[in-house]
Amino acid sequence: MFKIVNFMTITIIITVLIVGCRTTALSDVTVALLQEGDTFTTGEFHTFEVALKDKTGEPVEADNVQIHINMERMNHPMTGTMKMDDEGIYSVVLPLAMEGEWYVDVTILLEDEETTERFHIHAQGDMADDYMRGFDADSGEVPNH
Repeated sequence: MFKIVNFMTITIIITVLIVGCRTTALSDVTVALLQEGDTFTTGEFHTFEVALKDKTGEPVEADNVQIHINMERMNHPMTGTMKMDDEGIYSVVLPLAMEGEWYVDVTILLEDEETTERFHIHAQGDMADDYMRGFDADSGEVPNH
């Protein structure tokens, strides 16, 4: 009887540990740029937000969320680490340098898995010379390149 009780106890502990340590696989995470398709004014700082949800719609907390905004065949990189504002919602504030279509690459790191999702936004207005070389939100500076 003692062996059965020990076996059952160990089985329950192992089951609790496995279920309790279960994590969300990155392949089950939906990444949404909340401003996808929006138009922004050049030369101004704008908040870009990303929502991460699992396949049941619950918010996901990632280890790291990076954003890289640029134009095809151009060199105006707007980059930064997105900070979690609310459960599953990450944001960063960046400018856009010139009018036209911009791509937004959002890179998610979750438990040693990494994926990048691409979105598109638009900018309108005058060329913002101050940000033509890009902007790094982490340092708050225009890169030297």
